[in-house]
Amino acid sequence: MNKPAILWIEDSARFELRNLVGPLYFSGKYDFNLAEDVTSALYLLRTKEYAGVIVDIRLPPGIDPEWRKHYQQTGFDRIHSQLGLKLLYWLLGKDATIHPDAPPAWIKPCHIGIFTVESKGEIQRHLDELDIRVFKQKSAGLRDTTLLELIDQILAQAKTQPATSDTRA
Repeated sequence: MNKPAILWIEDSARFELRNLVGPLYFSGKYDFNLAEDVTSALYLLRTKEYAGVIVDIRLPPGIDPEWRKHYQQTGFDRIHSQLGLKLLYWLLGKDATIHPDAPPAWIKPCHIGIFTVESKGEIQRHLDELDIRVFKQKSAGLRDTTLLELIDQILAQAKTQPATSDTRA
């Protein structure tokens, strides 16, 4: 049986949040990939369909010139650039002006969960516009199983919300 493919787009996963990855690997339940910037995430999203994608809001651009341009327009500031949100608006077909390439057609809101330091209230308007329902705020003292629980929420949502409706305009 194939394991569900999971992508975590998070620049701090190897260091600050590494304790969350251990239980994920130990469980053996998922085919897990990590992207530490937007460019790497796009490469992975174009090469494989994921059952779940976990996105941080504060992401570096990587080497793609279009994403670097967005980052530079905010003064090289991850906090204000919120490239994770820009990535989601582009991926879900809400703003085609963000990047000249077409996003992967398979990705839908039911595949996505947000894991970020921003509070839900700070980004609720965006979550509503993007129809993203799975959210977890990063905070001190997270349980080691937090990432597994977030993945379970995303996969459960994807089962109850078939990915047949296209949100692209």
